[in-house]
Amino acid sequence: MKRLIHVIWNSHASQAEKYAELLEMLNSRSDVVVIESESSDHAREYASKISQEDARVIVAAGGDGTVNTVMEGLLASDQNIPLGVLPLGTGNDFSRNARIPWNPVEAFSFIEQHEPTMIDVIEVRSEAETFHYLNMATAGNTGLYSDWITDEMKKFWGPLVYLRGAIDLAANLQVFDVELQFDDLASESFRVLNLFLANGSVTGGGLPVAPDAKINDGLIDVILVLDCTPVAVAGLVTQYTLSDYLTNENIVYRKCHSVSIKSSPPLTLTADGDTRSDQPVTVEVLPQRLPVITGL
Repeated sequence: MKRLIHVIWNSHASQAEKYAELLEMLNSRSDVVVIESESSDHAREYASKISQEDARVIVAAGGDGTVNTVMEGLLASDQNIPLGVLPLGTGNDFSRNARIPWNPVEAFSFIEQHEPTMIDVIEVRSEAETFHYLNMATAGNTGLYSDWITDEMKKFWGPLVYLRGAIDLAANLQVFDVELQFDDLASESFRVLNLFLANGSVTGGGLPVAPDAKINDGLIDVILVLDCTPVAVAGLVTQYTLSDYLTNENIVYRKCHSVSIKSSPPLTLTADGDTRSDQPVTVEVLPQRLPVITGL
Protein backbone atom coordinates (compact mmCIF):
# COMPACT_ATOMS: atom_id res chain seq x y z
CA MET A 1 0.00 0.00 0.00
CA LYS A 2 1.39 3.39 -1.02
CA ARG A 3 2.09 5.69 1.90
CA LEU A 4 0.45 9.06 1.47
CA ILE A 5 1.35 12.68 2.07
CA HIS A 6 -1.18 14.16 4.48
CA VAL A 7 -1.63 17.94 4.42
CA ILE A 8 -3.33 19.69 7.33
CA TRP A 9 -4.45 22.96 5.75
CA ASN A 10 -5.32 25.93 7.96
CA SER A 11 -7.83 27.84 5.85
CA HIS A 12 -7.66 30.74 8.32
CA ALA A 13 -3.91 31.30 7.77
CA SER A 14 -3.08 34.75 6.42
CA GLN A 15 -1.90 33.46 3.03
CA ALA A 16 -4.28 30.52 2.61
CA GLU A 17 -6.60 32.31 0.21
CA LYS A 18 -3.66 33.54 -1.88
CA TYR A 19 -2.61 29.94 -2.53
CA ALA A 20 -6.03 28.54 -3.37
CA GLU A 21 -4.60 27.08 -6.60
CA LEU A 22 -2.05 25.14 -4.58
CA LEU A 23 -4.85 23.70 -2.45
CA GLU A 24 -6.70 22.70 -5.63
CA MET A 25 -3.58 21.00 -6.98
CA LEU A 26 -3.02 19.10 -3.74
CA ASN A 27 -6.62 17.89 -3.74
CA SER A 28 -6.16 16.56 -7.28
CA ARG A 29 -3.21 14.37 -6.35
CA SER A 30 -3.91 10.68 -5.71
CA ASP A 31 -0.97 10.43 -3.30
CA VAL A 32 -2.01 13.44 -1.22
CA VAL A 33 -4.77 13.66 1.37
CA VAL A 34 -5.83 17.17 2.38
CA ILE A 35 -7.73 17.89 5.56
CA GLU A 36 -8.87 21.46 6.23
CA SER A 37 -8.55 21.82 9.98
CA GLU A 38 -11.58 23.00 11.90
CA SER A 39 -9.63 23.94 15.04
CA SER A 40 -6.29 23.44 16.76
CA ASP A 41 -7.66 20.39 18.56
CA HIS A 42 -8.86 18.93 15.26
CA ALA A 43 -5.45 19.42 13.63
CA ARG A 44 -3.60 17.95 16.61
CA GLU A 45 -5.86 14.90 16.86
CA TYR A 46 -5.72 14.24 13.12
CA ALA A 47 -1.91 14.44 13.09
CA SER A 48 -1.69 12.00 15.99
CA LYS A 49 -4.18 9.56 14.48
CA ILE A 50 -2.92 9.50 10.91
CA SER A 51 0.73 9.20 11.91
CA GLN A 52 -0.13 5.76 13.26
CA GLU A 53 -1.62 4.67 9.95
CA ASP A 54 -0.46 5.29 6.37
CA ALA A 55 1.36 8.60 6.45
CA ARG A 56 4.69 9.10 4.66
CA VAL A 57 4.89 12.72 5.83
CA ILE A 58 2.44 15.01 7.58
CA VAL A 59 2.47 18.58 6.32
CA ALA A 60 1.45 21.61 8.37
CA ALA A 61 0.07 24.22 5.95
CA GLY A 62 -0.25 27.43 7.93
CA GLY A 63 1.74 29.71 10.21
CA ASP A 64 3.94 28.94 13.20
CA GLY A 65 0.91 28.16 15.35
CA THR A 66 -0.26 25.49 12.91
CA VAL A 67 3.24 24.00 12.80
CA ASN A 68 3.30 23.77 16.60
CA THR A 69 -0.16 22.20 16.73
CA VAL A 70 0.74 19.50 14.21
CA MET A 71 4.04 18.93 15.99
CA GLU A 72 2.17 18.25 19.25
CA GLY A 73 0.08 15.62 17.48
CA LEU A 74 3.17 13.93 16.07
CA LEU A 75 4.87 13.86 19.45
CA ALA A 76 1.77 12.34 21.03
CA SER A 77 1.80 9.49 18.50
CA ASP A 78 5.50 8.71 19.12
CA GLN A 79 5.80 7.29 15.59
CA ASN A 80 8.61 9.44 14.16
CA ILE A 81 6.60 10.40 11.08
CA PRO A 82 8.33 13.38 9.40
CA LEU A 83 6.86 16.86 9.55
CA GLY A 84 6.72 19.04 6.45
CA VAL A 85 5.79 22.72 6.35
CA LEU A 86 3.97 24.88 3.83
CA PRO A 87 4.44 28.43 5.18
CA LEU A 88 1.07 30.19 4.91
CA GLY A 89 1.39 32.47 7.95
CA THR A 90 2.58 36.03 8.42
CA GLY A 91 5.94 35.60 10.15
CA ASN A 92 6.78 31.97 9.29
CA ASP A 93 9.74 32.12 11.65
CA PHE A 94 10.13 28.36 11.94
CA SER A 95 10.48 28.09 8.16
CA ARG A 96 13.18 30.74 8.27
CA ASN A 97 15.09 28.86 10.95
CA ALA A 98 14.66 25.51 9.19
CA ARG A 99 15.61 26.96 5.77
CA ILE A 100 12.33 25.93 4.22
CA PRO A 101 11.32 27.83 1.06
CA TRP A 102 8.98 30.73 1.88
CA ASN A 103 6.90 30.13 -1.24
CA PRO A 104 4.42 27.33 -0.37
CA VAL A 105 4.44 25.96 -3.93
CA GLU A 106 8.22 25.64 -3.81
CA ALA A 107 7.97 24.28 -0.28
CA PHE A 108 5.79 21.38 -1.43
CA SER A 109 8.29 20.41 -4.13
CA PHE A 110 10.98 20.73 -1.47
CA ILE A 111 9.09 18.25 0.75
CA GLU A 112 8.90 15.71 -2.08
CA GLN A 113 12.59 16.02 -2.91
CA HIS A 114 14.27 16.04 0.50
CA GLU A 115 14.80 13.63 3.36
CA PRO A 116 14.01 14.66 6.96
CA THR A 117 16.58 15.76 9.50
CA MET A 118 16.23 15.51 13.25
CA ILE A 119 15.65 18.77 15.13
CA ASP A 120 15.29 19.76 18.76
CA VAL A 121 11.96 20.33 20.50
CA ILE A 122 11.56 22.50 23.60
CA GLU A 123 9.40 21.07 26.38
CA VAL A 124 7.74 23.29 29.01
CA ARG A 125 6.49 21.69 32.21
CA SER A 126 4.42 23.11 35.05
CA GLU A 127 2.15 21.60 37.68
CA ALA A 128 -0.83 22.15 35.38
CA GLU A 129 0.45 20.99 32.00
CA THR A 130 3.24 20.01 29.64
CA PHE A 131 3.54 21.53 26.18
CA HIS A 132 6.15 21.99 23.47
CA TYR A 133 7.38 24.54 20.98
CA LEU A 134 9.82 24.62 18.09
CA ASN A 135 10.99 28.21 17.74
CA MET A 136 10.89 30.71 20.60
CA ALA A 137 9.10 31.58 23.81
CA THR A 138 8.94 35.16 25.08
CA ALA A 139 7.83 36.67 28.35
CA GLY A 140 7.72 40.05 30.02
CA ASN A 141 6.98 43.34 28.30
CA THR A 142 7.32 42.25 24.67
CA GLY A 143 3.53 42.23 24.35
CA LEU A 144 3.49 45.98 24.98
CA TYR A 145 5.72 46.52 21.98
CA SER A 146 4.29 44.14 19.40
CA ASP A 147 1.52 46.40 18.08
CA TRP A 148 3.63 49.52 18.39
CA ILE A 149 6.82 48.42 16.58
CA THR A 150 6.95 49.23 12.87
CA ASP A 151 8.80 47.42 10.08
CA GLU A 152 11.05 50.47 9.75
CA MET A 153 12.02 50.20 13.43
CA LYS A 154 12.78 46.50 13.04
CA LYS A 155 15.03 47.25 10.06
CA PHE A 156 16.97 49.99 11.89
CA TRP A 157 17.18 48.52 15.39
CA GLY A 158 17.30 44.81 14.52
CA PRO A 159 17.38 42.62 17.64
CA LEU A 160 17.43 45.73 19.84
CA VAL A 161 13.94 46.71 18.78
CA TYR A 162 12.36 45.17 21.90
CA LEU A 163 14.65 47.37 23.99
CA ARG A 164 13.85 50.35 21.80
CA GLY A 165 10.27 50.11 23.00
CA ALA A 166 11.38 50.93 26.52
CA ILE A 167 12.33 54.47 25.54
CA ASP A 168 8.77 55.49 24.67
CA LEU A 169 6.90 53.11 26.94
CA ALA A 170 9.03 53.32 30.08
CA ALA A 171 6.13 54.48 32.24
CA ASN A 172 4.16 51.35 31.34
CA LEU A 173 6.89 48.75 31.80
CA GLN A 174 6.61 46.08 34.46
CA VAL A 175 9.69 44.74 36.19
CA PHE A 176 9.77 41.03 37.05
CA ASP A 177 11.83 39.55 39.88
CA VAL A 178 12.92 36.29 38.32
CA GLU A 179 14.74 33.34 39.82
CA LEU A 180 16.39 31.06 37.27
CA GLN A 181 18.18 27.75 37.67
CA PHE A 182 20.27 26.84 34.62
CA ASP A 183 20.81 23.09 34.34
CA ASP A 184 22.01 21.83 37.73
CA LEU A 185 23.68 25.07 38.81
CA ALA A 186 22.71 27.24 41.75
CA SER A 187 19.71 29.52 41.26
CA GLU A 188 20.30 33.14 40.24
CA SER A 189 18.05 36.17 40.68
CA PHE A 190 17.45 38.96 38.15
CA ARG A 191 15.20 41.98 37.68
CA VAL A 192 14.07 41.73 34.09
CA LEU A 193 11.95 43.47 31.49
CA ASN A 194 11.95 40.70 28.88
CA LEU A 195 12.86 37.04 28.66
CA PHE A 196 13.53 34.98 25.52
CA LEU A 197 13.90 31.18 25.42
CA ALA A 198 15.14 30.39 21.95
CA ASN A 199 15.39 27.20 19.96
CA GLY A 200 15.60 29.09 16.66
CA SER A 201 17.37 32.36 16.01
CA VAL A 202 14.57 34.60 14.71
CA THR A 203 11.10 35.63 15.85
CA GLY A 204 8.60 38.36 15.04
CA GLY A 205 8.86 37.87 11.28
CA GLY A 206 12.61 37.42 10.95
CA LEU A 207 13.98 39.47 13.85
CA PRO A 208 17.33 37.88 14.93
CA VAL A 209 16.78 38.00 18.68
CA ALA A 210 19.04 34.97 19.31
CA PRO A 211 21.50 35.07 16.39
CA ASP A 212 23.56 32.09 17.58
CA ALA A 213 20.63 29.75 18.28
CA LYS A 214 20.21 26.64 16.14
CA ILE A 215 17.27 24.24 16.09
CA ASN A 216 19.56 21.20 16.08
CA ASP A 217 22.32 22.03 18.58
CA GLY A 218 20.74 20.47 21.67
CA LEU A 219 20.67 23.79 23.56
CA ILE A 220 18.31 26.57 24.63
CA ASP A 221 19.53 30.14 24.17
CA VAL A 222 18.25 32.20 27.10
CA ILE A 223 18.28 35.99 26.80
CA LEU A 224 17.30 38.32 29.63
CA VAL A 225 16.75 42.05 29.16
CA LEU A 226 17.52 43.52 32.57
CA ASP A 227 15.74 46.43 34.17
CA CYS A 228 17.53 49.58 33.01
CA THR A 229 16.86 53.24 32.30
CA PRO A 230 15.60 54.56 28.95
CA VAL A 231 18.90 56.42 28.62
CA ALA A 232 20.81 53.15 28.92
CA VAL A 233 18.55 51.58 26.33
CA ALA A 234 19.08 54.47 23.92
CA GLY A 235 22.85 54.16 24.33
CA LEU A 236 22.91 50.56 23.17
CA VAL A 237 22.90 51.40 19.49
CA THR A 238 25.83 53.83 19.75
CA GLN A 239 27.83 51.53 22.04
CA TYR A 240 27.32 48.23 20.25
CA THR A 241 26.72 46.91 16.76
CA LEU A 242 23.55 44.93 16.18
CA SER A 243 25.55 41.74 15.82
CA ASP A 244 26.97 41.82 19.35
CA TYR A 245 24.16 43.34 21.38
CA LEU A 246 24.19 40.22 23.57
CA THR A 247 27.43 41.45 25.16
CA ASN A 248 25.79 44.56 26.60
CA GLU A 249 25.73 44.91 30.39
CA ASN A 250 21.92 45.09 30.32
CA ILE A 251 21.68 41.70 28.62
CA VAL A 252 22.21 38.29 30.23
CA TYR A 253 22.87 35.56 27.68
CA ARG A 254 23.20 31.86 28.53
CA LYS A 255 23.09 28.55 26.71
CA CYS A 256 21.71 25.58 28.63
CA HIS A 257 19.92 22.26 28.40
CA SER A 258 17.21 23.25 30.86
CA VAL A 259 16.12 26.24 32.93
CA SER A 260 13.64 26.46 35.80
CA ILE A 261 11.79 29.76 36.14
CA LYS A 262 10.05 31.41 39.09
CA SER A 263 8.80 34.97 38.84
CA SER A 264 7.08 37.64 40.89
CA PRO A 265 4.73 38.79 39.53
CA PRO A 266 4.16 35.66 37.39
CA LEU A 267 5.40 35.85 33.82
CA THR A 268 3.03 35.14 30.97
CA LEU A 269 4.89 32.88 28.53
CA THR A 270 4.08 33.08 24.83
CA ALA A 271 5.50 30.12 22.90
CA ASP A 272 5.28 30.48 19.12
CA GLY A 273 2.12 32.56 19.52
CA ASP A 274 0.46 30.34 22.14
CA THR A 275 0.08 32.14 25.48
CA ARG A 276 0.39 30.27 28.80
CA SER A 277 0.46 31.75 32.30
CA ASP A 278 1.06 28.89 34.73
CA GLN A 279 4.12 29.38 36.98
CA PRO A 280 6.69 28.17 37.90
CA VAL A 281 7.90 26.28 34.84
CA THR A 282 10.82 24.15 33.76
CA VAL A 283 11.94 24.52 30.16
CA GLU A 284 14.05 21.70 28.72
CA VAL A 285 15.42 20.86 25.29
CA LEU A 286 14.61 17.43 23.84
CA PRO A 287 17.57 16.93 21.50
CA GLN A 288 16.98 15.50 18.02
CA ARG A 289 13.40 14.70 18.94
CA LEU A 290 11.46 15.35 15.72
CA PRO A 291 12.13 14.45 12.07
CA VAL A 292 11.41 17.49 9.89
CA ILE A 293 12.02 18.13 6.20
CA THR A 294 14.38 21.10 6.35
CA GLY A 295 17.17 22.69 4.39
CA LEU A 296 19.69 22.18 7.20
